[in-house]
Amino acid sequence: MARSFTNLFFKAAKKLSKLQRTAMRMATPKPARKRATSARKAAAKTGPATAAPRQPVAPSLGSGRWEGSRQFSDGQGRQLSFARYTPVSAPPTGMPLVVMLHGCRQTALAFARGTRMNQWADAGGFMVLYPQQSMTRQVQRCWRWFQPDDAHGGAEADLIAALIQSEVARYGLDPERVYVAGLSAGAGMAALVALRHPSLIAAVAMHSGPVVGDAHSATGGISTMRRGSVKPLLPMLASVSNPAVFQLGMPALILQGQLDPAVAPRNAKQLFEQFRALNDLRPEDVPVERVLGLGTDKAYRRVDLLRGRKAVLRLCEITRLEHAWSGGDASVKYHARVGPDASALVWRFFQGLRRTGAGRPKS
Repeated sequence: MARSFTNLFFKAAKKLSKLQRTAMRMATPKPARKRATSARKAAAKTGPATAAPRQPVAPSLGSGRWEGSRQFSDGQGRQLSFARYTPVSAPPTGMPLVVMLHGCRQTALAFARGTRMNQWADAGGFMVLYPQQSMTRQVQRCWRWFQPDDAHGGAEADLIAALIQSEVARYGLDPERVYVAGLSAGAGMAALVALRHPSLIAAVAMHSGPVVGDAHSATGGISTMRRGSVKPLLPMLASVSNPAVFQLGMPALILQGQLDPAVAPRNAKQLFEQFRALNDLRPEDVPVERVLGLGTDKAYRRVDLLRGRKAVLRLCEITRLEHAWSGGDASVKYHARVGPDASALVWRFFQGLRRTGAGRPKS
């Protein structure tokens, strides 16, 4: 099933448009290649005696402590690889926690490098966890959001939640400030974690993610990505959620590239409607709309629904973005230079939101 999904996904994505092929081949930016070529030519002219020695380029992982290739076991034989980043600004006790879920064909290390979330952790004083999907579960490391049942995607969401609870207890992190974010398949899994464990998660961010609850198979996942859903949105949401989430609410940030050839932008609009209902925001509530960065490659439209003065639901439609993390490190696949810094948008949205006791998150 895993291999079948992978083959179908990438065949479908390649057929969608030339834009997807460009995104799939995203690598080191051209200016960097030109500089490297110039350096080799200079070395050839001056000779080996005067040429500067090559220095390995270290990944940009922040100034704090990076711990990769960690292993977590939930005591029931289920294991999960993950990486942990701790900023040096203060002891971890009382820190917020941000959980970052990568997309297909990514690793924890690549996602950390591409999103540069660790640099925001240094500035904001929060710990970051990067769970990593096992290739034995899904050959392309896709989180199985498209199979949200208890044996597949639901089990993965529960395992991630168990990891979060373990880390919060181990380091004395602030249990009221735990957040989860993801890209593409990671966005689908972030939604499952938040919806299945609403008392644990204070807010969720979904970048280029599918509408919740539409897909229940690999082929269904491809259909959802292509066109969103044609089903009623609220019953789909309820089918994969802990019922308590409808009382607790779940603040949500949705980011979507308007040139995305893999996940249709309609998904983002449908996610917005699902989380509007989930947060008890009335259909007659008027959204606050702004266009930011107009005329630049950072341009995006922001739509907010407020509770008091705080945004509880935010949609960012990024004008020139394809299927990639906005404003990231473009030398890492599935991260783009264009668009606003998504990591900054995510952290700023999370800041101030808390899961207080059994009540709704508060600002």
